Amino acid sequence: MSCVVECRTEREELELLELLEEEDREAARTNHLDFMAYTWVKKEPFMKGFHTRRICAEIDAAMENFRQGVSTYILIAVHPRSGKTDLVSRYLGPHFLGEFPDKEVLQVSYQANLAASFSTFGRNVVRSSKYRHLYPKVTLSNETNKKDDWVLVDEAGQPTGGRLYASGLQSGLTGNGFHLGVLDDYCSGRAEAESKVFRDKSWQAFTDDFMTRRAPVCICIVLATQWHVDDINGRIKREMAENPDFPQFKVLSFPAKAADYTGEGTYPGKYLFLERYDEAWYRSQYATLGPYSSSALFDCNPIIRTGGRFDISTIDWQDEMLVHTDKRWARIWDLAHTAKERAGDDPDWTSGTLLSFFKEPGDPVPHLYVANVTRTREGAAKRDRIIKGLATSDGPYVRQALGYSLDAKDAFEYLKAALPDISWTAILEQGDKGARATPLEPIFAAPYHVHVKKGDWNNDWIDELLRFDGTGKGHDDQVDNLSDGYTLQVGNAPGDPRIGAALAERRARR
Repeated sequence: MSCVVECRTEREELELLELLEEEDREAARTNHLDFMAYTWVKKEPFMKGFHTRRICAEIDAAMENFRQGVSTYILIAVHPRSGKTDLVSRYLGPHFLGEFPDKEVLQVSYQANLAASFSTFGRNVVRSSKYRHLYPKVTLSNETNKKDDWVLVDEAGQPTGGRLYASGLQSGLTGNGFHLGVLDDYCSGRAEAESKVFRDKSWQAFTDDFMTRRAPVCICIVLATQWHVDDINGRIKREMAENPDFPQFKVLSFPAKAADYTGEGTYPGKYLFLERYDEAWYRSQYATLGPYSSSALFDCNPIIRTGGRFDISTIDWQDEMLVHTDKRWARIWDLAHTAKERAGDDPDWTSGTLLSFFKEPGDPVPHLYVANVTRTREGAAKRDRIIKGLATSDGPYVRQALGYSLDAKDAFEYLKAALPDISWTAILEQGDKGARATPLEPIFAAPYHVHVKKGDWNNDWIDELLRFDGTGKGHDDQVDNLSDGYTLQVGNAPGDPRIGAALAERRARR
């Protein structure tokens, strides 16, 4: 008798476990937060915060709207490393296709490779055993199964019509539509965001290419760091306010500080995601970024920087830049030489800028070409090895030059002695930093007269240009490189009447 009872109890327990498992599966199908928890494939644990729950609730509502034949538009802003890409770009595509296996998903980012990485991750979710438990009839095609383009087939191996395609915003969208469209970050950083030329191009790609790919009923989600008041986020908000026919996006904005949040509910603590980051992490981020950058990255409310001397809106950003011998190229160095410059919590940089000033025939304003900026805070021995290595790689056609003032001429003598194999050119710096930088203003003001090669140094370079006020406060080594390069290659231009007239005209426009 006891054996029968025990066997029944064990069988009942198995049935109960199966029932609980089925309840978990049903919750995962209907609730995006539960879907992520159920199919989580990353090594680190799935962490939920205030914003996580709010965003997933909006996704659930969007999926239900879609079932009812109603489109949904969502604009999401939240600070970096908060899991927003997991919520939308990595897990939403697989969830949507599980529920709607005959629909199309378009995954877009500023770079095609980044979008493809999201697509690859989603494909791996679909391949997981957990996903197969949820959607046993959803299978990947063996024939069309690339990292940036994969389709679904039914149990008989026939295409269902379901597909996920990944692309860069400004390339590859032609011919591809979506029922679910996700745009995850539309610029790579500060350098692009500060360029009006880039903002115009990205907006045109968003309106002309991305938004025209919508199905009659769709879910459209934009999630991005709003670097600038005039970027895609800012323009969407402006269009919604001015044009009632423009798609009305629901704005979900989650600033890092609880005191800045104006949406429904309240944060459980002083900052948004204390489940993952402590208060010291948030304070250090604000201290590191400063008011201008933190207003965009962490407050989700970018401010307009005022007082900048250099107009960077028409910089010509180039993927490649050849150091031709028909232009005069030089590597201009600014040496953090003295103990005072290299001391403290935020010491000065030694920087070397590979540049050329070149005058086109008939154009009174020179063109500036910047191919590379290298900066280091290493001690003298390692710093000198870096300088020597760059001088060697630059080649014999590139002059190596150092700017120095009368009260710091020992820096030039030091370099000549420390690196005797290099032929050094001295650039005497006369006057204050602001005066020396004045001839640069009309070059930046003239449209497309500043040509810059894209690189990982761009953001720091742009940030210094925007902060520079000529007072000598803060870091100005990269601007000093440009000023010294101008002195070396163009000459003492403040007395040039054409330059003075161009500068006066620009100031009048302000």
